[in-house]
Amino acid sequence: MQMTLRDFTRFMQTMIGREGLPKSARESMLRPQIQIFSRRQFPTLETSATEENKAIRLSYGLGWGLFWTPYGKAFFKEGHDEGFRHYTVMFDKPKDGIVIMTNSSNGEGIFKDLLESLLGNTFAPIDWEGFTPYDKLPPRKPLPKHSEVELAPELLDRLAGRYALPGVVLKITRQEGHLLLQENQEAPGQLFPEAALRFFSKTSDDVVTFELDGNGKTTRLVLHTGGRSIPVNRIE
Repeated sequence: MQMTLRDFTRFMQTMIGREGLPKSARESMLRPQIQIFSRRQFPTLETSATEENKAIRLSYGLGWGLFWTPYGKAFFKEGHDEGFRHYTVMFDKPKDGIVIMTNSSNGEGIFKDLLESLLGNTFAPIDWEGFTPYDKLPPRKPLPKHSEVELAPELLDRLAGRYALPGVVLKITRQEGHLLLQENQEAPGQLFPEAALRFFSKTSDDVVTFELDGNGKTTRLVLHTGGRSIPVNRIE
């Protein structure tokens, strides 16, 4: 599921405010279905068990993780993929909580400090969730080395356009001697040429290549990221 910060925050306000949501539905979602004794959330096939989280009654409801604190029952949800880390936790008794959305694979590094400094929440099962605090993260691997070349503006212009996957539109525009790539309504990122049809990022290990048909018209781009190559067809 993809959602804006504003819409997800409104959804969480509904969950904590209990307005606009049938009481029976909320109670079903937040009723413990299974207690959790696994040592870590992932990998899911890990068989080692622990009672470290027994005191907070760590469990799962329907779609929500649950635990208990002096602030009352808490319910939480995470979201992550390459390039983003999200977390939300809400407390029943004070009707308070936090929504964190980051556009970084290292975003989880600030979760513990934010929860403790802003909410006074020292009970969240950070270790079980696998969130590594920023001061314990391993050093970041150096980015691959690329050699930037200069391309004529007309060569860059032929690559500009809109490319799409289900639910995702990538907009390519030219900015002086390089390209900008914008995903949906997110802030655009810069791509720099290292060959006529190959571009790289200076802030990540992403590489974008373009493919042409027999007439020299751009037909699609391929996003190389996280060890995957994702073809995206041009739509205009």
